[in-house]
Amino acid sequence: MMRTLLATVLTFCVMVSCKTNGSETKRIEECDLFQIGNYKFYNPRVYEHPVIFEKGAHDLLNKDFTPLWYAGYCAENLPNYFNSKEAYIQHIHSAKIKKMGLAYYESFYEANKNNERGKPGIIHDKYHLLFRGTVSVKNLNSKREYLLVAGKNYIETVEDFDKNTEFYEPKVENMYVFLLEDGVYKQVDDDYVLGTFDKTQHDKVFDILNVETLVNSVCFESINTLNKTNFNSESLPRWVYNKSELIQ
Repeated sequence: MMRTLLATVLTFCVMVSCKTNGSETKRIEECDLFQIGNYKFYNPRVYEHPVIFEKGAHDLLNKDFTPLWYAGYCAENLPNYFNSKEAYIQHIHSAKIKKMGLAYYESFYEANKNNERGKPGIIHDKYHLLFRGTVSVKNLNSKREYLLVAGKNYIETVEDFDKNTEFYEPKVENMYVFLLEDGVYKQVDDDYVLGTFDKTQHDKVFDILNVETLVNSVCFESINTLNKTNFNSESLPRWVYNKSELIQ
């Protein structure tokens, strides 16, 4: 049943793989999902192996793969990631700089550039943060482009990434929103995309990366996060198989 369903999915999907250097690259072909008002949702991308942070930290556990959105995430949570104040400022949204002033962010960087732990609150000492994939969004009026990152979820041990943990429950309850500005993704409030949506529209967005939705989607792209030589971009990740077997 799963193989038949997966074959149907793949018939309609155009996929590309990542570069061998481990950096995530932009997709060439667009795969449209749906449109809400002026916002087009497209290109669902699922990580072959979820992006996992070190336990109790914002640092990537797998240093060989860096998601497109990670630098923007670090600008908000881990200024120590950047080698210079200029690089840090480049990843702060212009609207935030306009509101708070450039001096505020320059001072914030200087005060935190040696703080290897980063911003508290999101991370927990006993758990790894974990992220499962992304969806692209475009405002057809303003032409602004966004990236929705599905997460955050927590696992106690790395091995739990492929088990029936909270992360693999069908419902996605958290997303980060990143705006493409000056060629880089910068973290912004989710109101930039979801602010005018009603509950039904809001739920439809959060449903994009649910496991059941992925299995039945007309298109998706599997991203090689481990650079395995036998990686098959035309297959759903193993964790999708495992969880989908539990969905009746």
